[in-house]
Amino acid sequence: MLNFSVTDFLKAILTRTAAERSELVKDKPEMATVAKDVQAARKGERRRVLMRGIVYSPAGAQSVWIRDISQDGASVAGEDRLPSNCDVIFMRGPIFAAGHVAWSNETGAGIKFYRDLAERDIASANLPLANRDD
Repeated sequence: MLNFSVTDFLKAILTRTAAERSELVKDKPEMATVAKDVQAARKGERRRVLMRGIVYSPAGAQSVWIRDISQDGASVAGEDRLPSNCDVIFMRGPIFAAGHVAWSNETGAGIKFYRDLAERDIASANLPLANRDD
């Protein structure tokens, strides 16, 4: 059985004129607000960098540009798209870390490390690599 008072209330809201609806937008206290971000805060500071690294994935080894790095992950971009939702090995200088591809699209990928990197490891990643004769 329908509750006619609720139905009449909804009908009144849905049949407002365009002028009445536009006034609701101007009256901010009656507008909806955005919910607070429910994601946990990042553990460490992200360092914006632009350096080369290697990612080993099920698709093979791939040379990538590291865009940013933190204790718990890195954002990378490569010539080929990394497969999403897979395990990878991230390598840059002395850093050799196992991780998981958290997201991947045509612009790059986000890698979540299985263990947090030490601050000294992140600092050493910023050092230039020794020239090698390969």
